[in-house]
Amino acid sequence: MKHHLGLTIDSKLFREIETLRGREKRSTFIEHLIQLGLKNYKTDNKLNKA
Repeated sequence: MKHHLGLTIDSKLFREIETLRGREKRSTFIEHLIQLGLKNYKTDNKLNKA
């Protein structure tokens, strides 16, 4: 099940996302970026706690 999320972002970040996503749906691309970011965040925090 998916949930709707609304957010406001900096215009430079928005333009960068638009440039990188190409023809992919914006929501799909942003969801992918969040997944990558969470994976990276979890990895970094495990290293910092060790």
